[in-house]
Amino acid sequence: MFHCTILFSLKPGISLDRVRAGRESLQALIETMPGVHHLTVAHNVAPDRSGYNLALFSAFESRTACDIFFRHPEYLRVWQEELAPLIERHLVVMGGAEV
Repeated sequence: MFHCTILFSLKPGISLDRVRAGRESLQALIETMPGVHHLTVAHNVAPDRSGYNLALFSAFESRTACDIFFRHPEYLRVWQEELAPLIERHLVVMGGAEV
């Protein structure tokens, strides 16, 4: 199992409806992508968020499956059209047995 977490800091003034639409688009990808075991977007409720409002938690069958997911045209479309306009900055963390 290979894991990836991405923390997102939203731009000021982004509506909850736009955040929900982006989250739903990301979560819908799990149904169409091979090798994805788990994909969840949640509000970051950690006491020290360092400005990161949202988190994407994901698990893949392998590092290769993770790499394929993040290069897949449908993920890139969701990123460019729905997520990038909402996000001020992001931080990616990856790891698993295959590192």
